[in-house]
Amino acid sequence: MLKTLKALLGGQSERFDAPDASSDFTAGLPIGMSSSDFAGLRLDGRVRLKLSELAAYPDTLFQWESERDYHIAAVGHVELGQGAHLVRFYLENDTWLQANVEGRQVIEYKVFDFYRVSHLSNDEFDALLNPAEAQTSTLGVKRLTVASTADEGERVFDRVWGEPESEWSPPVQFEEQVMTQESVMTRQVVHHAMLYERAIDGAERMEYVLLSAEDDGEGGFMLVENLGVDVASIDIDAI
Repeated sequence: MLKTLKALLGGQSERFDAPDASSDFTAGLPIGMSSSDFAGLRLDGRVRLKLSELAAYPDTLFQWESERDYHIAAVGHVELGQGAHLVRFYLENDTWLQANVEGRQVIEYKVFDFYRVSHLSNDEFDALLNPAEAQTSTLGVKRLTVASTADEGERVFDRVWGEPESEWSPPVQFEEQVMTQESVMTRQVVHHAMLYERAIDGAERMEYVLLSAEDDGEGGFMLVENLGVDVASIDIDAI
């Protein structure tokens, strides 16, 4: 799980402000850190993930079928405060590697894939964030059931953030600065997110669902379901 966010939030929902625009970032990485701190991951680099063992656990929703090299097309950075950061390396195949940083050290990696996107009206988007009745909003429920697209089964995930006993907790808002090779300016994305997890039977890895309600800034609203699993540094082969 994202230990930093859980520790910072406790039972409260907070807003994490974006870093000052004058901050000096190197290719989207936190100040004082380089690609060597991230197993060689860098903007415009390439990476291969060694996740073939996932094939032994067919109940996982997250699938990784190829171990070829992927181009790192963008890097996202979220400053959480108290020396904590999230750094996301977006790959060409719509997946992204996320590094959780504390005290200028990467303490864990996860890989996420876009699983499903629901486009929303303005009213539907507002109802997700500010539901008239807590149980009517998927984003923030205590337990999340996700239907598999590969079979007729369902997987149940438990909420990671928020008050453990609450049937609904408000999503966490944070601002991500995204940098690409083509642009000298970062793009800001505001996420209203909630993380869920479940144990993969027989494996040491956990499987995750990260729900994120997003406003594209152009009048469009969406709820994005992201599937993920834990990744060890030895699974990452970056060049």
